[in-house]
Amino acid sequence: MKKIIKSVVLLASVAMLASCADRLDVTPPNSIYDEQIKELLENGTEAQKQTILKAIVNPMAQYFNNYDRNNVCSTGSANVMNYSYVGIEWGRSLLGNDVALGYDLESYDLAGRDLYQFVVDYRIGNSNTNYCHWTTYAYSINQANSVLGYMTAELAEKDALFKDGRARALLIRAYSYMCMMEEYQDAYLLGGKDKLGLSIYKEYDPKQAPVARSTSEETWNFIKGDIKEAVTLLSNAGIGYTAGRANAEDFDLGVANFLLARASILTGDYATCISACRAIIASNAYSFIANDNYGGRNTGAWTPTSEIEVKPETNAFTNIAVNPETILGYTVTSSFYQQAAVFFGLTSMFSSYSSSKSTARIDDRLYNKINANDIRKDAFLNFEVGDYTFAVNGAVAKIPSYASMKFSSTDALNNDGTDGAGTPASTTKCDYTKFRLSEVYLMLAEAQNASGDANGAKTTLNTLLAARTKAGAAALTCDNYGNNSNLAEFIQLQWRIEMWGEGGREYYNNKRWGVNVDRSGSTVHPKIVNYPANKMTLAIPERELQDNPECVDNQIN
Repeated sequence: MKKIIKSVVLLASVAMLASCADRLDVTPPNSIYDEQIKELLENGTEAQKQTILKAIVNPMAQYFNNYDRNNVCSTGSANVMNYSYVGIEWGRSLLGNDVALGYDLESYDLAGRDLYQFVVDYRIGNSNTNYCHWTTYAYSINQANSVLGYMTAELAEKDALFKDGRARALLIRAYSYMCMMEEYQDAYLLGGKDKLGLSIYKEYDPKQAPVARSTSEETWNFIKGDIKEAVTLLSNAGIGYTAGRANAEDFDLGVANFLLARASILTGDYATCISACRAIIASNAYSFIANDNYGGRNTGAWTPTSEIEVKPETNAFTNIAVNPETILGYTVTSSFYQQAAVFFGLTSMFSSYSSSKSTARIDDRLYNKINANDIRKDAFLNFEVGDYTFAVNGAVAKIPSYASMKFSSTDALNNDGTDGAGTPASTTKCDYTKFRLSEVYLMLAEAQNASGDANGAKTTLNTLLAARTKAGAAALTCDNYGNNSNLAEFIQLQWRIEMWGEGGREYYNNKRWGVNVDRSGSTVHPKIVNYPANKMTLAIPERELQDNPECVDNQIN
């Protein structure tokens, strides 16, 4: 990370200051220095302060959806698994049991075939899949530290504007460190607590000395400390909970408490997790996805395949306008949408990857555990569709059984999120939801059960299950759903069903639960793989070890 701090952030900071110079009425007109920015933040007019904040703080929203914009990975590779958050997370989804990729061993490599089939060791320090993850998260940390150099704690005491600005940078830094801890250390409750964490950099300074790795406990305390400070700042600034498509990428208490809940569930801090989840739910800012909007729905016919029509505006996973669960997301008109389209290219059954035999499918073993009255079962096909002509490239291929409709559409989304744009070759132009309400309920139920409150956990899950019950059927509950002999395992099952294909959750959950990859008995995975959860920790990248002599490597087996 030391190398990244010296090079990447310096370039980004110069660009950031240049953008400020173009907007501020100062002399000279095209040059502005740190001291000038700090002076204007302290004593400038309201308009000048707003301009600076717009230039250096508002862009923080992109770092929940980052990608290797400056090619710091230098991989020379087009593989989207390596250089964007959505690619990283989808790649992690492929390293589990529940997401199957394609229907034979020849699926298109750029969709993650080699990763999915475990033909390479993705953990080693010189692999693109490892190093690109490190540098992309490190870049986000450094950008946050650069902003925090302006948005100081002292300045935040003076004005709500600066409280907001500081909170944004703190949340990005905390989230980025959290993602790195999930990758580069063992699960906290399965031995990781007593091991090393990460090198903690609290400020941007190209000349600062290399920093040794802190303990895992120190690193997690630092992460949660940032989030808690952000919660306080947002509360004091009067920034509560916002929802709706126009507010999708807002940094608010919903995002802050979501991250606090996630950091807490990862570290067994169940009381804090419960409190944060309850705060989000009690806000009443978010509600569950309607049954008709849970995944794509074919309003045409399956045969002939030319009549297949799956509208993006009616699918909550492609249109935030019909996804009242969205806590953080990006619309197609967002300045920071960037690589979100990659996600739909990888996951939609109508994308170019699917036409190359890389259709995203649900493992039949999980599909069969979904209750027949659960609307989520309809997000996957239980039949095969014959040859389909893909509008995106004209290719003809079958759509196999168990294919996912969850993130699919046959059209592009209009900018206003209402009707399909009528451009079926652009099926990846859809809104993207990053954090949502259902995960809050899952974290809450897990934390309640782990705290000894089984009845509370059931009540929480029953609320979610009722929202997923098909119209006309008796409300699903923990007691009538099936596969419910063990509550902890039932909670894990609901995680797998609800969060299928989202954020790499299955992989990260498997790691922290100690659940191995075991594809034995599946009729959907084209290759049987067994892989232990205790081998899911990455080595520190070789370049980091070379650039930071204070850093020591993980001992991976």
